[in-house]
Amino acid sequence: MPDQDENKKTFSIGEVRKRTGLTSRQIRYYEQTGLIESLRTHGQHRRFTEETIERLLLIKQLLKEKASIASVRQALDEGAESLLRHSEDRSLETADYPRLARQELTSLYPVSNRANLLALLGRIESRTK
Repeated sequence: MPDQDENKKTFSIGEVRKRTGLTSRQIRYYEQTGLIESLRTHGQHRRFTEETIERLLLIKQLLKEKASIASVRQALDEGAESLLRHSEDRSLETADYPRLARQELTSLYPVSNRANLLALLGRIESRTK
């Protein structure tokens, strides 16, 4: 695990939990299985980059479609990131949030959609700058 680069913005595991909707245990598990990597502070605290957060959201999405971590790993190895990113780009253009999340909205504030919605809003905001 590489040390934290002081010039790169990183996030604590608590911030990552809020942005992804995953539990700390899930995040640590994905790290243990090699699906993601974390940076470490001098005190050995985990820190995560924006790219890692995006990868966690991708893993979360793939787990909705795949039966196991092994199949998610295979999908990631086969380039699922670029395929999903391409479909997200099309979704951003049409602002078709429910299709992006691949689940039906049942409330104005569904807890399971909050992390996806925040990530989507962040991507839209960065495109408009």
